[in-house]
Amino acid sequence: MTTILLSYNEVQTLARKAAAGAGLPYGVAEDIGEAAVWLSARGVDAVAAVVDALAGRGPDDILDGLADIDALCCGGRDEVALHGRDCGLVLIGLAGATAGDMGLCLAVERGKGAVVPLALVEDAGGLMPSAAVLRLLPGDDRLARPATPRPAASDLAAYAAALALAARTCVPASDFSRAQGAGAGTTDND
Repeated sequence: MTTILLSYNEVQTLARKAAAGAGLPYGVAEDIGEAAVWLSARGVDAVAAVVDALAGRGPDDILDGLADIDALCCGGRDEVALHGRDCGLVLIGLAGATAGDMGLCLAVERGKGAVVPLALVEDAGGLMPSAAVLRLLPGDDRLARPATPRPAASDLAAYAAALALAARTCVPASDFSRAQGAGAGTTDND
């Protein structure tokens, strides 16, 4: 497996553009970019996780899961089931980013009662597939952030797949698109 090293900004931007290219609304794509950074800081190849989550029924699963996480955060649900979802790892990233932004203490319940607060997760890849549900715990998640100077390496094939998804957001270069306002137009005097 060949890998590529990206910055956190590149991970976030590529994940956001890939999600938008897969047809998700831009606000949700922004959230996926934040989730990718959260996952990457915890040793996960976030680009591959996002590409895998966007395959098949992934965008619909992500939208459903994001709605479930919102309901959990506002007290409308007791838990969010992760098993049986193709995008479970991205949902953990979305929950982790949300918990940090909102100051909530979200946790993953693994197996029989083993609860791991997301703020203490150092290896998010180890959470799946044994993770069963997300829960809201009393407390604050703004503490105990793992500090990693570089994001996890990304698989080159996943990187290329993410670039292909991101390219769907671009306007093709043609005289017609330029006449409609894309690019610099037919003359560029800058």
